[in-house]
Amino acid sequence: MKINRIAIIAVLAILTVVLAGSASAFDLSFLTGSDDAAQDVNIGGIDFTIPAGFTENEDYKIDNETTSASSDFHMNAAGFEDDSKKNAIYIMVADYGGYNVTNEVIEQVLDSDDAVKKTINGHDGYFMEVNNDQASEVNDQTEILNLENMTSDKVYMFIYEESGDLVYIGATEESYLNEVIH
Repeated sequence: MKINRIAIIAVLAILTVVLAGSASAFDLSFLTGSDDAAQDVNIGGIDFTIPAGFTENEDYKIDNETTSASSDFHMNAAGFEDDSKKNAIYIMVADYGGYNVTNEVIEQVLDSDDAVKKTINGHDGYFMEVNNDQASEVNDQTEILNLENMTSDKVYMFIYEESGDLVYIGATEESYLNEVIH
């Protein structure tokens, strides 16, 4: 169980860095505009809704990648940005095989005063807000990983379990969380 907690911590840390660097980080000129209507997506077997005006950034797509740290886990993820490239949504679903993630495990892993219990659209989980003060720590990590610095003033994260999987949603606007989660 200790290895699985370490794997969950590592995944959450990486996701925070990725989302923090994603807004305005990439040139999306290769995409041909954004959808004018909300779009339904399925990531890791879970349905989500992406608000109108967002397009998928293929740089953040993870399709059933397997990682092994004494036990296998599978990750699926997708990142979306609006035309201004200042707003982003990142969704990740991690399946830890025979190990079922619970909100109690997530609470122990987060072990942070910044994480608050919250229910969004019937899903109990943990909400966190990363602001510019915390962003400097994230930016130090992004330099190590050769990612762009955080461009958003705040990043809002909601982490919960569904069917034993870890679900992470990060967004540059808190209101996006209500739109994304079914």
